Amino acid sequence: HQPMMVPPMASVGRVRPDADGPASSPMAAAAATASQPAGAEDEAGGTAGSRARGGARRLRLWSHIYLHMQVAGFDLVPRLIGRGGCNMRRIADQTSAKIRIRGRGSGHFEIEGEHEAPTPLMVAVTTDKGDQDAFRLAIAMTLQELRNVEVRFHVHCQKQNIVHEGPCYSIGLLPEHGKEILADIIEGVPMSMLPSRNR
Repeated sequence: HQPMMVPPMASVGRVRPDADGPASSPMAAAAATASQPAGAEDEAGGTAGSRARGGARRLRLWSHIYLHMQVAGFDLVPRLIGRGGCNMRRIADQTSAKIRIRGRGSGHFEIEGEHEAPTPLMVAVTTDKGDQDAFRLAIAMTLQELRNVEVRFHVHCQKQNIVHEGPCYSIGLLPEHGKEILADIIEGVPMSMLPSRNR
């Protein structure tokens, strides 16, 4: 058989369930909200519940990491978040970061509880701006989980005779000075060419 060609950043829509449970189950919701801050996060990393007294918005450090390992038969989101969301919850517990998997194919219905956000599939990581060490650790741990999934993804593609073109994940939106804060951690990780806003 000829290898199946998959273009970069291809999307096959909803992720199917595997042994860890469906991406659209409460497990996905647990991973999508695997940390402390309440409220719906906006594209700049702020939350409706992150306003200090007097109405001032708490400053945040944030990053979007776009996910491109979407091919038929590979359950990306369940593999990434782990059983019951344990992988993302571990990062949140160790760093106090807010870790969410959102966008098309996430199974996380954040628009009126019925629709996924109309954004590319991503991991969104958010911490308080004053805690750069926690932000760096959260990104490093997230990237390590992605590297682990990437190994399994390449095995899947080999078995299914699928040729995947382009990166498996890429750094998207970052705040001002974000690149400087994460310079050594994201070295060698592709930077996404996706638009800066996808709302």
